[in-house]
Amino acid sequence: MRILACADIHMGRKPAFAPSGHSSWDAIIEKAISLSVDAVVLVGDVVEQEQAWLSVYGPLLAGLKKLKDANIQVIGVGGNHDHNVFPRLSRDSDAIKLLGLGGTWEAFDIGCVRFLGWSFPDNHMKTNPLVSLNANLLEPSRLTLGLLHTDYGMAVSAYAPTQEQDFFRSNVELWMLGHIHKKGKVGNSEAYYCGSPYALDVNEMGQHGVYLIETEADLHFKTPVFVPLCPYRYETCPIDVTGIVDLDGLKSQLTGSIRFFAQNLHFEGSLYIKALFTGSLAPHLHLNEVMTIAYDEAVFLFEEQGAATYLLGRYEDQTDLKIDMQQLSEGSGADALLAKKLLDPEELMRYAKQYQNLHTQSFNSSAFSSLESTPLDLEAALLLAKQAGMQLLKAMVAQKEGEQ
Repeated sequence: MRILACADIHMGRKPAFAPSGHSSWDAIIEKAISLSVDAVVLVGDVVEQEQAWLSVYGPLLAGLKKLKDANIQVIGVGGNHDHNVFPRLSRDSDAIKLLGLGGTWEAFDIGCVRFLGWSFPDNHMKTNPLVSLNANLLEPSRLTLGLLHTDYGMAVSAYAPTQEQDFFRSNVELWMLGHIHKKGKVGNSEAYYCGSPYALDVNEMGQHGVYLIETEADLHFKTPVFVPLCPYRYETCPIDVTGIVDLDGLKSQLTGSIRFFAQNLHFEGSLYIKALFTGSLAPHLHLNEVMTIAYDEAVFLFEEQGAATYLLGRYEDQTDLKIDMQQLSEGSGADALLAKKLLDPEELMRYAKQYQNLHTQSFNSSAFSSLESTPLDLEAALLLAKQAGMQLLKAMVAQKEGEQ
């Protein structure tokens, strides 16, 4: 049996560089038909939200009909975004089987495979759904494919938290998961996040697509194979500015680094690059003199090897000052005091914990309760604290040099 697995389509939400809010759904239909699969599984968040129902009604049902006409069966589960709208829309089609409505586990058989699924009963679910999985739902004579929209690896979450040991204990041969938009195997269990078929925003880096699952002699599942689908791609390209002394050199380093990066990526389509500046930056150089694009825009750079490469206006500054931090810290003035703090691991950790506490307070506030986010870990908070401090120090040193 051949099965196409996908999740987090978010129909009704139009990605910046996609033709429509259902472009990825249309691509999934065509891919399923071209691969001659027997079934398509949809692991939650097929629809963005209730308000999008009218714009996705026609495309969703038309796609389901195409799959039915191609003798491809469709099995799905509801996620936190579409817990109410997806089941309601699907009632108007006889070409899909939704499992586990109301937050209960349900099984459905096609050939040698038993599909086992659970759907969100509401937009938030703080309990672990695998705790309620009944072993009686497993059929020893069939392979079992589990479908679950979940926040994997989390002990506490508003989005059906599960942990690695839950999947080991389930005795299910293979799990396909939804919720996290980055594809790939998670932990050591046989569980894979499908990822979003199209990148929904610039933060969703790397390849996006679907997974092809095949059975072998009806005895076991082969390792799921990722099938790229998204015609565009976001990536972060490091730009080392160490040793550069003027703006012309900085511009050449920017375009040269991106060209080299793109050539080694071997991607065909539209490639959108976010620049990540690293290394030691001369105090008289300023990145905003080179990065003159508006934050939410992109400019075309070049086209090579089937890829049209664009530079995004947003960029990340992780550069250090081309100065002797130790010598600066031994001086007097505000810049010396800041340099001293940045060289002190205990001071940096104190600032990181303050930043983390502020983020946690925001994360736990009612105003942010509807947003999908995760608490900031200490490592990330430490990086942010150092970046903020270095940016301030660069501004202080540049100002002092300008006054001399």
